[in-house]
Amino acid sequence: IEDPKLTGKRIGVVESTPPTANMAANKLLRTAKIYPLAVDTRLTPSMGEVMIKDMLAGKIDAAVIWGPMAGYYAKQLGADLTIVPLVKEKTGSRMSYRITMGVRPSDQEWKRTLNRVIRENQTEIIKILLGYNVPLIDEHDNPITQ
Repeated sequence: IEDPKLTGKRIGVVESTPPTANMAANKLLRTAKIYPLAVDTRLTPSMGEVMIKDMLAGKIDAAVIWGPMAGYYAKQLGADLTIVPLVKEKTGSRMSYRITMGVRPSDQEWKRTLNRVIRENQTEIIKILLGYNVPLIDEHDNPITQ
C-alpha cells in the first residue's frame, strides 16, 4: 500500500476496513474503487469474489482483500493472479496477523487438547489451507508454500 507505483491506480477495497485507512494515509483513495461491506453472502455476493471478477474484467488494477478470500476466489475463478501478503507496511494498521482460537480461562484442559490436536495435525492443516490457495506466512512474515 505504500509503494509509490500504486499512485493513480484503481485499487479495490472494502469500505470501513483497516486497509482504507492505510490507503488514505498514502493518498490512494482518490482513484480507489470502494466496495460495500457485505457480511451476509446469502443476500449479496462476497466482495472478495466481486473484486477478483472486476480485476479479471479490467475494471480495477489491484485489490486489497483479506488473504483467505483472495486466494480462494482467485483459485475458484481460475484466475492467474499473484496474491501478495502485505507484510512491509509501516503506516496505519498491520495488514497481516495470526488467527487463533480462544477458550474460557476455566477451560485449560480444552486449551491443551486444542493445542495438541493442532500441533499433531499442523502439516495436514497447512496442506488443506494451501489447497484452498490461502496465503500463509510464518512468524517472520515469510511465505509458507508447503
